[in-house]
Amino acid sequence: MRRKDDTDVNMVLTSATLVRSLNGDNNVISDVTVKVLLPDGHIIDGHIFLVDFHYNVAVVKVAAYLALLEESTTNNGAVLALGRAYEGGYIMCSRGQVLNKKSNFGCAELLVSSCEVSMAGSGGPLVNYNGQVLGINFYEDDQTSCLPVLIVSRILEQHHSFGKLISPWLGLRYTSLHMVTLAVLERIYRKFPDVDQGLYVSKVVEGSPADVAGLCVGDVIVKCGEKVLSSVPEFGAILLDAAVSHIEADGGCDGGMAIEVVIKRQGDGSTVSKTIAAEMLEESNYNRWPAPMPSYK
Repeated sequence: MRRKDDTDVNMVLTSATLVRSLNGDNNVISDVTVKVLLPDGHIIDGHIFLVDFHYNVAVVKVAAYLALLEESTTNNGAVLALGRAYEGGYIMCSRGQVLNKKSNFGCAELLVSSCEVSMAGSGGPLVNYNGQVLGINFYEDDQTSCLPVLIVSRILEQHHSFGKLISPWLGLRYTSLHMVTLAVLERIYRKFPDVDQGLYVSKVVEGSPADVAGLCVGDVIVKCGEKVLSSVPEFGAILLDAAVSHIEADGGCDGGMAIEVVIKRQGDGSTVSKTIAAEMLEESNYNRWPAPMPSYK
């Protein structure tokens, strides 16, 4: 997946798993060499420009012209997962659908498709049948997860503006209602028959900003600010935008970021507004990703 910067140098987006140290910590492999296979068959040197271990994204700069792929935030319908084989360099392609399933990885914003890719497909694009990029693929044993462009574009913008990721930490785990189990969904509809979209809270870290604000497991977040929530990537994008606004207004990363949410209470079914005094994301709260596999065939 490729983006254009302000110069004649192009940026290739891929997975940080490909350059992460083999012990799985948040460091790039020492003295790693990057080679990029171009569409015309030539192989040139690439230079690691950006690595974001929270979202598992890396950017490689190359001094070559690459075709720019159009982006899309529409995730419905048939999709294709693309990649290149390490042996031979031929294009790999797998057809599938975006599924209402959760990824096995720790990143809540990931989508899941039925496309089947090998480890060599990690970092490749998920595209629709119009050729528009929906996100970056990550290999899983029994499915393919994908980080949506809704999040990827904001990661790149933040690194360009601030040199790093600026994100709030709430201390919550949540899932879109259309991805929860049937048993959970039945409980929600018995309590909230008027709710058909939102985020189900599955975990609240003790002592976290969300815990202090009074959010509980079983609550459903239905709004953030004035925005009605329907998906986790949507909420993630709102939080990233809020972080940028906070930095631009205050000029620092000192926390104190107020996130306004409306929730449906599991306990009594009431609708209440809560203000979460979010902290800035630190490495100890990064998403957990698997250590690189020894073989990428």
